[in-house]
Amino acid sequence: MDTCMTVWHWANHDRWYDEGLKLSLGLIRDAGFTHINWNPDAGSSYWYAASEIDFISGTIRDAGLKTKTVHASNGVNRVAEHPWLAREDRKDIHSPHAWQRQAAVELLENRVQLAAALNAPDIVLHVDVRDDVFSDATSEQAFFEPVFATLDALQPTCLENGVKVAVENLFCGSAGSFLELFDRLFTRYSPDFVGLCYDSGHWEMLEPGGLSVLERFGERLITTHIHDNFGATDDHLLPFDGRIDWQSVTDAIAATPYETPLNFETPKDRYGLPDSAYYARAHQIACRLESMIADARGAGSA
Repeated sequence: MDTCMTVWHWANHDRWYDEGLKLSLGLIRDAGFTHINWNPDAGSSYWYAASEIDFISGTIRDAGLKTKTVHASNGVNRVAEHPWLAREDRKDIHSPHAWQRQAAVELLENRVQLAAALNAPDIVLHVDVRDDVFSDATSEQAFFEPVFATLDALQPTCLENGVKVAVENLFCGSAGSFLELFDRLFTRYSPDFVGLCYDSGHWEMLEPGGLSVLERFGERLITTHIHDNFGATDDHLLPFDGRIDWQSVTDAIAATPYETPLNFETPKDRYGLPDSAYYARAHQIACRLESMIADARGAGSA
């Protein structure tokens, strides 16, 4: 059974970017996972050199793993940056300044090159929509013009490399604002370029117990960030450790064309377990969810 776990930054190793990476990949593989989500540098403007891309690709291949998705960067996700050094936002997909927006396009093209080298079908992108974007026509135009310009410029590189952009539902705006964002994006761009990254924990914070994003846009679902919480904070817990109704979630995903496996975005630092024990527990839960999707699809075809 295919299952997917996120690879994170774990800078507690002297050489976390090679020996540390190999160690993490080995633990993930030994737990039974078949795929990874590449998450290091997800929110940063770090630039991968060609030699790094070759090394990362070879390291994942040597570990016997496949890549489900690559988390890209809009250039301004300061959570993963180092704010005590710099609040880095010189590259920004939302910027009205052409040079700054083009810098973000080139950063995304770098991530597309990484995804292509890893044979990953998509990159995940944050689009930071807020409720005030839709307060009037002027605000809407000011927000969407640079976002559309960014995606328009990125599209040829994505199509050439066979890599889609999966736009993630965040929690910087309301559920309604994200539904409106997806409606605009999916109307403008074809399914071979832009789709949906469903983040279960984020959506629970916006629409407790609801799944309207999957009900409305399930046909565009191309990747997932699976984790749990109690609706108040972005805990990124393993499924069944929070309050999300996983039967409803798996039924909703099963009703879409989504190609499994689900991607677990659950960092091991949430638990006081040895790494091997954490990944073993996570894999058991991943198999449980994959079976729930398979059962739902089987019931639907019966």
